[in-house]
Amino acid sequence: MMKFAAIDIGSNAVRLQIARLNDTSGPEPYKRVEFVRIPIRLGDDAFKEQKIGKEKRQVFYKAMEAFKLLMEAYGVEHYMACATSAMREASNGNKIAEKVERNTGLKIDIIDGKRESELILKSIAHLFKPEKNYLTIDVGGGSTEMTVIKNCKAYDSVSFNIGTVRLLDNGINKKAWKELEEYVKSHVTDVQHTNAIATSGTINKIASIINPTSAELRISTQQLDDFYKNIKKMTMKNRIEFYKLNPDRADVIEPSADIYLRILKWADIQQLSAPSAGLKDGILHELLEMHS
Repeated sequence: MMKFAAIDIGSNAVRLQIARLNDTSGPEPYKRVEFVRIPIRLGDDAFKEQKIGKEKRQVFYKAMEAFKLLMEAYGVEHYMACATSAMREASNGNKIAEKVERNTGLKIDIIDGKRESELILKSIAHLFKPEKNYLTIDVGGGSTEMTVIKNCKAYDSVSFNIGTVRLLDNGINKKAWKELEEYVKSHVTDVQHTNAIATSGTINKIASIINPTSAELRISTQQLDDFYKNIKKMTMKNRIEFYKLNPDRADVIEPSADIYLRILKWADIQQLSAPSAGLKDGILHELLEMHS
């Protein structure tokens, strides 16, 4: 059975997902066989200093070496590695990618927001129903991607430099918030009274906390609002212990809920679906299209 690997180099964490080709005609064309997530948080350096410092670079190089070895051990035949907001903005992003390729042979594509949206959509396209409109939202560490879907087609895609790591680092100005608000409000008639579909790991975690018995991980805007108000009052220690969170998830969970809530309220959307999907899954779908 053919094996594929997706490497997602985000602003909060880097991820490797290895999958085996399954049934290309069904909604689950591949079977996940390995997943590794390393919370390097490249965005801390990239957004504050505009470059990735030595300490994070060293950890990143080790992560890429480890990913390469795992891919070899699993017999991966095709892979794609995509870097997003942090590597896009870091002045030394291209140099880091070049060094990884020299040392490991892994080629990293530093992709723009439009390409990121395109790949993310591949992971959830099977959820779209004809004659329905959707708003897809992906809140990452450094950027937020949104797409308006009409009749199963992408009508409009945008990317904003608003993300959880930026928010933690006080790196979002009023102008950025205003641009996001104006965009959402200008598309309210396209998306109001519909379900939003969210694809980040953090909102997936939030949905599973709010609705642990729901197979579809669907939550209401009101439930998310209640969760946000509750978690804002909690210390990091309490969040980690009470919700069994990793530290790197416990601090971004509040800004993530905040960003999603603002978008949902501006869009007048009452419900949110949070399927287990995202950039790494979209990469796998594209690899399947290319090689199956």
